[in-house]
Amino acid sequence: MKTRLKGMGIYKQIGEKIRKLRITKGLSQKELASYVGVTYQQIQNYEKGKSKIPVDRLIKIAEALEVSLDYFLKEFDNNHDRVPDSELELLKTYYKNITNEKVRKQILSLLHTLANELS
Repeated sequence: MKTRLKGMGIYKQIGEKIRKLRITKGLSQKELASYVGVTYQQIQNYEKGKSKIPVDRLIKIAEALEVSLDYFLKEFDNNHDRVPDSELELLKTYYKNITNEKVRKQILSLLHTLANELS
């Protein structure tokens, strides 16, 4: 069931996505702020959902974090059975950093086994 968020709720959720991706990418608030052209305090406000994010800045943030703009703008819902996009992004980032093909295959095998056992 889809829900509409009132007030700053949507900005809080976008801010949480920004924060998680920024940390995953190993960027400081100052580094992201420099790329976007704002102060690190403004990035803090975006991440906490205290400030509305202009579209042009959200585009720059998406570029810096190497995600598409729609990652931040996807409709929000309360479907708890789905894996949150932020977790999928983390998995994707970590998986890309594994250069050993044998290790990657072992991880995939483990995930396959776990998914089959739990379903």
